Amino acid sequence: MWALWITALIGAWFFISGLIPMLMAEWNAVILGIAAVVFGLIGALANHRVWQGYINALIGIWFFLNGVWFGILAPWNFVIFGIVMFVFGLWGALTHATPRHATAGA
Repeated sequence: MWALWITALIGAWFFISGLIPMLMAEWNAVILGIAAVVFGLIGALANHRVWQGYINALIGIWFFLNGVWFGILAPWNFVIFGIVMFVFGLWGALTHATPRHATAGA
């Protein structure tokens, strides 16, 4: 569950960094940062972590690609946090909570 909290924090960072005009990635970082926060929080709070984790992993790949191929002035911000978001998003998806079944004696 903590992995998706981290993706939500990284999404908040991308949202904030998207508000800095000199990075030239405003709308991309703002919109996908908000999406990462929303999916990270939904996955962390509602125990429906599978698809939210995969979406955050895809957002992490997109941020990584932004840092590598597009003309962003701070590419390491996107490359490093894109990789971290991918890893923790995938981790959150693969370690989803299994439903607990009532025991026979309870």
